[in-house]
Amino acid sequence: MNLVTFRFRQSQAVDFYWNLELAKRGSLREFKVHPNIIIYESAFDLLNPIQVGHALSLAKALVLDKRAEVFSGNTSWPMTTVRDVLQCYQQSMQVEDYHAHCWFKIRLTFDLAVTRFEVESDHSGKSFIFPCRCAAPQAYGIHYEHPGTIYAQLDSALWRAGTRWCPRLDDLSEIKLVNVEFQTKR
Repeated sequence: MNLVTFRFRQSQAVDFYWNLELAKRGSLREFKVHPNIIIYESAFDLLNPIQVGHALSLAKALVLDKRAEVFSGNTSWPMTTVRDVLQCYQQSMQVEDYHAHCWFKIRLTFDLAVTRFEVESDHSGKSFIFPCRCAAPQAYGIHYEHPGTIYAQLDSALWRAGTRWCPRLDDLSEIKLVNVEFQTKR
């Protein structure tokens, strides 16, 4: 999933020509679907830092266009989510080791029916490394006793948050579980 593709229509909007100029920075294609309707599609390579910057600029420009779409792979994502993930991904490209930006150690706690994550302050808790800071607010529901593996639940949480397409999350096999089990609050 190293490509992100934006699709938008020709319009009378004031910012249309600016959006088109931004789209030209990627691989731009034009489709005439009706004599009066032209669709523009622009793809950006997320492994190229310059292309990431251009994709982020286009995402910011298209965020208010209700008819604009964005895809990674075969999945459509909300423009605001793509903008936020691209911004986070671009920041991770600025540091020497992206793990320092993206990953953090979390502890599973169980409080009645709600599972939540807390940053762990000591080494005695039951914890694991969560690979995406951007997805943390949506990373709920991971249970040790769930029929799915922790890895499958983690993957599901990333999809639910809309960040699974980020190139930093291509390989989740690096994540090591550290003594994962529930701690019941009393």
